[in-house]
Amino acid sequence: MGDQDGGLAADGRGSGGLERYLERLTEELGKARGAGHPAGQARHLAQVQRLSGWALRQAVATCHEDQGMTWPDTASAVQIPSTVLSRQYEAGGRIVVDDDPPSTASPDAPALGGRVPHVELFILGELAVRVDGRDLSVPGGARMRALLGALALAPGDVVGETRLLELAWGEGKGSRRALQCTVHRLRTWLRDVAGAACGLEFTGSGYRLAMPDDAVDIARFRDRVKASATTCDPERRLALLSAALGEWRGPVLGGRPEWLTADPIVRAVEQARVDAAGALAELASQLGRPAEFVPAVGAVAAAAPYDEPLHARLVRLLSRSGRHAEALLHVEQVRQRLADDLGIGPSGEVRNAHVAALRGDDRFCSVPRQLPSDIPDFTGRREEFAAIGGPLLSGGNPYGPCVFVINGPAGIGKSAFAVHTAHRVAPLFDDGQLHANLRGPGCRPADPADVLGRFLRALGVHDQAIPASFEDRAALYRSRTAGRRILVVLDDARDESQVRPLVPGTTGCAVLVTTRRDLPGLAGARVLALGALAQDDAVRLLGAVSGREDMAVDPEAPEITRLCGGLPLAVRVAGVCLATRPRLTAGRLATRLRDEDRRLDVLGLHGLAVRPSLDSGYRDLAPGERRTVRLLGLLAVPDLAAWAAGSLLGVSPDAATTLLEALVDAKVANLLGEDVAGQPRYGLPVLTRLHARERAYAEDASPAREAALRRAFGAWLCGVRRSADPEDVAPPVRDGAGHATLRPAWFEAEADAVRAVVDQAWALGAAFDDLTVALARSAAGCYARLGREDDVRHLRRVGRAAARRAAS
Repeated sequence: MGDQDGGLAADGRGSGGLERYLERLTEELGKARGAGHPAGQARHLAQVQRLSGWALRQAVATCHEDQGMTWPDTASAVQIPSTVLSRQYEAGGRIVVDDDPPSTASPDAPALGGRVPHVELFILGELAVRVDGRDLSVPGGARMRALLGALALAPGDVVGETRLLELAWGEGKGSRRALQCTVHRLRTWLRDVAGAACGLEFTGSGYRLAMPDDAVDIARFRDRVKASATTCDPERRLALLSAALGEWRGPVLGGRPEWLTADPIVRAVEQARVDAAGALAELASQLGRPAEFVPAVGAVAAAAPYDEPLHARLVRLLSRSGRHAEALLHVEQVRQRLADDLGIGPSGEVRNAHVAALRGDDRFCSVPRQLPSDIPDFTGRREEFAAIGGPLLSGGNPYGPCVFVINGPAGIGKSAFAVHTAHRVAPLFDDGQLHANLRGPGCRPADPADVLGRFLRALGVHDQAIPASFEDRAALYRSRTAGRRILVVLDDARDESQVRPLVPGTTGCAVLVTTRRDLPGLAGARVLALGALAQDDAVRLLGAVSGREDMAVDPEAPEITRLCGGLPLAVRVAGVCLATRPRLTAGRLATRLRDEDRRLDVLGLHGLAVRPSLDSGYRDLAPGERRTVRLLGLLAVPDLAAWAAGSLLGVSPDAATTLLEALVDAKVANLLGEDVAGQPRYGLPVLTRLHARERAYAEDASPAREAALRRAFGAWLCGVRRSADPEDVAPPVRDGAGHATLRPAWFEAEADAVRAVVDQAWALGAAFDDLTVALARSAAGCYARLGREDDVRHLRRVGRAAARRAAS
């Protein structure tokens, strides 16, 4: 076979199997010679024939499938007539070849004996499989190893056949038949060595590697990095990051094959390693333990020679460990590499690290990068970003820091918007980004003095040098930020007193503050109020979170976002419901959301729910404000004026106005503008109303709820009766319920509310039949004068039904 023999050897397909084939063949031939009876000789010669057939299929698969040889070249290589080969294989027959000869078990496979072995898979370095503590070699050559590595990049996830061909064969190479053959060989080998502990499953749309997440090093790495981002204990976070980096033994899959390791999914994994090393370096410096982690960070930096932020952090670790000479040498190596390979000089961060190493002072080297992870499926808010990005890109405030107050109700996405915006403008602030949650654990407001201490550590101040007094900390913070471009993100601020000490004192810095209040006492701040998402943006967010590409054209998608009130948190929860429940259709989800009594339950998953966010906003209110929002939640009207709220609450219109304005300031209620009668109108967002009704039924007794509704319905009835006389055009009249009526403009302003009140009174049952009948009869004529005949017919039907129920 000449050169072809070399090709087979180079590929290495089933090399262990071929050796075992020769041993087995020799054994069977010897038995055939030694058999004294023709039947025994025939039995052993039949086994020789089976072995020879396997060897032929192995050779054909190697030449045609792996090396891409034509059928004539394959026939020449295996030295059989091309017509025979063509009849047997070329007509469409599938070449399926096991890696081992018939009845020959893998020599390094452990004897399972019916038990489930402990299997581990390693791809963060050279590909390796370990079964019960024994390292096994993966047979079948480069293709089979590449296939196993490609599947292991996303353990448990389904990978499509086209995607597997790209990863294991390279773009535009390989064939579906070749993939099937390799999958068959890999599945057989995994079954032999791992039994039920690891398998290769076909789902109809692709293949998945079925094994526990903690059995694959890349999954353990991802889990530990994710856990480190959520823990509040810095020592615990340091340990998790160190353990995550400890999973790495070298480049992903040892850097082979090149087309696989150059794929974006592998690049993303390697970037995650770099990010983890950078976070580890920063945290180790802040906790005063730099020397321990120089080797771990250095190993990652060596694998990422052009990642300047990581090399700057390594210089800082070396410098803070007292290894100033090594720090200076490393800076020079980075500078030389950038100049020789890329023709550029080092970044400002590397230069600052160099200055710090020269001075033996790490103040300039300390560049905090504290922003939380960006939101990959963030959607919308283009105009809002322009309101922040525009001033920053144009140079900011020449007289001081740029301060932006981002406010809005619970669940509106203030924190997500601030973090996303901060990531987009971060390149403008190359001296660092600071982040703090001012709410603190258990909803206890964070002490600004504690936050200043954390910021000072991040800016390179040792614990012993941090002043004890609040005023001295604030002064040192202003000194450390002076002359530097630093972005500060302050999340969930309670009031101005929390924010003022954390605002840098000079120009060049910017501060993003999220809050549910307006913070009018924060001098020079620009206020940006976030509202509900536009429907198109909400539908796009629903599609991005759910992963369903057809969501943009699904007729139920707009209805789902409407029922969510355009609240980003609620839309996100709905998207996760669709993503985690493949059989749940958008139509069925919309049906569930239409049930107002269960909507907040539907919009609640483990760890992601709307109700806790609404609870938090409710708890922040004063007792009188909480009672106001509870009783407002009992009404089914789209909006109302202050006189109606006063009747509901049993207070004067002026007192009701004060309470409503407090709810508006707290971003619990909305001021919707003035109606045609000149009355300001207020309303609760749809999910806030449902939450308020829940709290009313939980906290207010039934008689109190009924009395409030009867007061409100009676006030509307009084206004309707005053509006029923079209000849009376007297000035506004204040009635006994405490509201003014402007006839007939008053009824035009209240028409939608009156219909909602009639429907609600009817739905509440026989106890409200008197008000239902009176309202329906009195309002019918008013609707007729407005030309709203459908409303007239509806009210008459409801009124007659209520009268019959009352008489029964």
